[in-house]
Amino acid sequence: MAQKIVDQNIIMAAKRLCERQPYGDEPFFIFDVDSALERALRLQAVCQQYFLDAVIAVSVKSCSLGLLLRLIAEHGLSAEVCSADELQLALKAGFTGDKIVLNGPYKSLNDLSQGIAKNALIHVDSPHELKAIIDLVSDTDRVVGLGLRLAHFYKDSQRSRFGVTVEEFEEEIVPLLQSCKNVYLKGFHLHIGSNLESPVRIIENLRDWLPFLLKNMPKGGYLDIGGGFPADSFSADAEVMATKPREFFQGIFNVLSEQDPTLPARWKLFFEPGRYISEDHGYAVGKTVSIKKRGQVDIIQTNIGINWIPSARVWHHSLVPLEEKKNARGKHGQILAGFNCFENDCLFPKEDYGLGQDQLFIIRGCGSYDLQTAHEWTRLKPPVYALYKKDIVTARLAENALPAGRVDLLHAEEAISVDKNIQLAPASSRYASELFNIIDRNRKEFSQYMAWPRYVMNEHDEAIFLDVCFLQHQKNDGKTYAILFDEAPVGLLSFNRIDSGNKTAYIGYWLDLKLQGKGIITKSVRALIQSYLKSGEIKRFVITCSVDNQKSNAVAQRCGFELEGRLRKAELLNGVFHDQNIYSFIMSD
Repeated sequence: MAQKIVDQNIIMAAKRLCERQPYGDEPFFIFDVDSALERALRLQAVCQQYFLDAVIAVSVKSCSLGLLLRLIAEHGLSAEVCSADELQLALKAGFTGDKIVLNGPYKSLNDLSQGIAKNALIHVDSPHELKAIIDLVSDTDRVVGLGLRLAHFYKDSQRSRFGVTVEEFEEEIVPLLQSCKNVYLKGFHLHIGSNLESPVRIIENLRDWLPFLLKNMPKGGYLDIGGGFPADSFSADAEVMATKPREFFQGIFNVLSEQDPTLPARWKLFFEPGRYISEDHGYAVGKTVSIKKRGQVDIIQTNIGINWIPSARVWHHSLVPLEEKKNARGKHGQILAGFNCFENDCLFPKEDYGLGQDQLFIIRGCGSYDLQTAHEWTRLKPPVYALYKKDIVTARLAENALPAGRVDLLHAEEAISVDKNIQLAPASSRYASELFNIIDRNRKEFSQYMAWPRYVMNEHDEAIFLDVCFLQHQKNDGKTYAILFDEAPVGLLSFNRIDSGNKTAYIGYWLDLKLQGKGIITKSVRALIQSYLKSGEIKRFVITCSVDNQKSNAVAQRCGFELEGRLRKAELLNGVFHDQNIYSFIMSD
């Protein structure tokens, strides 16, 4: 029922943002950060009335807006993540590793490795996952405490696909734990679901697992109940009231206390709210464009698509006009249509929404999954603004191009011919295997004067680097070429950075040691410079290198570069600062 209410601050913010636009017809999201943070802290306060040292770990998948995460971290709450990507997002927002819980039914070896390295609490979902963790730590001196997810009743007597059963615990998990001194059990995870109508399912499953927990809970252990707290929009029926978190905490407290009055204090409780915190605080602001008559129904064309608000198909959202109805045709059934080119792109089904032509409207309940799952198709995703300390701030920029123009690799770049034996081909992952083998073979020598070799530990690392370079090449943010000698890649030559405004490019290069001394780098640098001088794109070319790197200094000198000066302590290599020489080649007027 509370979904019907849109705070006046949101309405005023939406109007101000629309007035800022040159045409007034660009949609956008607003997220009420102040209210979301207040709700998170209020949840913590209520929780502590029942479980004094409980942990509130906010679900990043439901609350991924960076501004909100930063504020939650600053207030001492924890984060729940499901991948290494979310882990990095949480760390960037300010959570320390020991304040992060790594969940999810699938975790890649990279997810597990990063979770272990950052001291995150990992919830194991299967014997296979526990075996993977043991393989990662068994030959190290690292000791890892783990949580174990338990399979709750999903439907009737059917156990969930998530977590382990009693039989799997006894027959597979226990032997694995006993087989490795580097892992031990810290507690259990019993997540039942999200957006629950009431705490009944949590209480039933807790009663079901309680004998097991009493028998197997380690001393000083924890019990993670997961989420479940419902947002106002938990039901498709707008009249159904959401159950308050206090009823959830009270129910869980009662079950534990009935078994043993000391349990609520002996076991540390974890809770993982997500949708409860963010869902009700996100708003989409759109505009009606035109109205067509189809029988007794008005089809209202809008500037929003269902791919931006996919939750509109699943749960109730309130819709509020931001101004008095205008250009209306009297009381009619209305259908709000999206901008996509298929018939059933319907945002709201037949009803009288009080909307006319060229009218702004606001949709509530778009904060949890819509901000995360909205996707681009024919149009860019809208920006996200936030109400923060009662001001309007930009929380997430709109992209500047569709994915095809932003991250797709077109493979349309042309090679530069140096001579009959040498070519400069735009570098991409097709050369990763050969180039990594060269790096690995020359790692010690390369590391003397270059910092990057320690970051390239396998072919996959090199492939990712090359494709990033290829995208920069395509966007003219940089230019990286594989040096081909007799058609085989033997090194790289690049404009590491291009200052387009000043027509300046910064050159970097490396070559397989066994081919040095044949003039390959010198010829390649000259050919690269001539190619870009002809195009007029670059006027000034710069090479910086350690004063002690005699070979690199010699390349600059042979190619006609002039020494401009020395940069003191400009490069940190192997823990030591080195002076750099800076050379330039400038096209004469």
